[in-house]
Amino acid sequence: MELGLDLSGQSDPRRAGVLRNLITHLRWPRGTTAFWPVASLLDGALEPDGAMFWKGWEVWRTQHIACFGHEALRVIHPEAEAGCATVFLEHVTIHVLPPLAELKSRLPHEQQMAVEVLSSLRLDVD
Repeated sequence: MELGLDLSGQSDPRRAGVLRNLITHLRWPRGTTAFWPVASLLDGALEPDGAMFWKGWEVWRTQHIACFGHEALRVIHPEAEAGCATVFLEHVTIHVLPPLAELKSRLPHEQQMAVEVLSSLRLDVD
């Protein structure tokens, strides 16, 4: 959910540090990672917006979505089973990871361990 803050000018260097650590750890090719929020800032508070998220997904049409937390998952897929680790939709797989707020409190190697499931993904690069 917190990515909406970053796009609204309220970035958190610790959150950015987590994302840099994860991208470096996964060693995915440049240009294969994009971040898109599930909430935007409205009257000083984050307002969930699943439609906004899926409009962003329409731009990239990725095969995989790394979703940071079950709260964010409920925004983009309200029918998802509670506590699930993976959701399979028609054309996309959603991988549920710990929320960024939780990852910020972990050591760098613990952050990497939390997303290890993503390291086995095969990314098609055009």
